[in-house]
Amino acid sequence: MKPVPTLTYDDAVRAVRACHDKASQLHAAVAIAVVDAGGGVIALTRMDGARPYTVDLATRKARTATAIGIDTAVLQQHLGSSPLSAEVLAVPGGLPCVEGSMPAGGIGISGALPEVDVLIAQAGIDAIRTAVEGR
Repeated sequence: MKPVPTLTYDDAVRAVRACHDKASQLHAAVAIAVVDAGGGVIALTRMDGARPYTVDLATRKARTATAIGIDTAVLQQHLGSSPLSAEVLAVPGGLPCVEGSMPAGGIGISGALPEVDVLIAQAGIDAIRTAVEGR
């Protein structure tokens, strides 16, 4: 059997910290979700000031990006406003963390403007990549 790459707890903590720092820099209050390759939540946090529903949206964005393996903003461009299912959320703010050609997990951000959610999620992906390159 071929092993499936997946994010670890340490990866998730690193990503949450980077996302939190970026959100603070941008004066955004968001929910941050990090999921593993199977879509299981590793880390989930809601910053002070972020609305309660952002937790669900961030989780759905992270799971969508991981399951499909692409940025949820790109998915939105392809689908428009046509939903695939109640769990799939094709709106900006979900990024997969790809190792090789396989999603190892994903990050979902919700609570700011869509383009800001993406910037915050990218900070988390960048933090994970930097750590992986250093291993």
